[in-house]
Amino acid sequence: MEIIDKKNPKNSDYVKLSQHVKVDMGSTYCIISCSKHRLPDLVNAIDNFVEKGWSITSGLTSDDGLVFQALTKISNDKKLSNNKKGV
Repeated sequence: MEIIDKKNPKNSDYVKLSQHVKVDMGSTYCIISCSKHRLPDLVNAIDNFVEKGWSITSGLTSDDGLVFQALTKISNDKKLSNNKKGV
């Protein structure tokens, strides 16, 4: 899936993956949104993010004809430092 459009709001990147899918992205948290009429596009986008190491956070939500899914990503450095604290 190619990035078609990219804008830079104050605290996160807005990436439009296709005509129907957009991502509001931070460094460790993102929200993918899609028209409820194009759910296969949403599923493909989420699959691509999961393959790149992102994890699904909570369930889907919907509002005003859009479906939203949150994802998180913790870098390997942060995982290692968190594991050391628990030891």
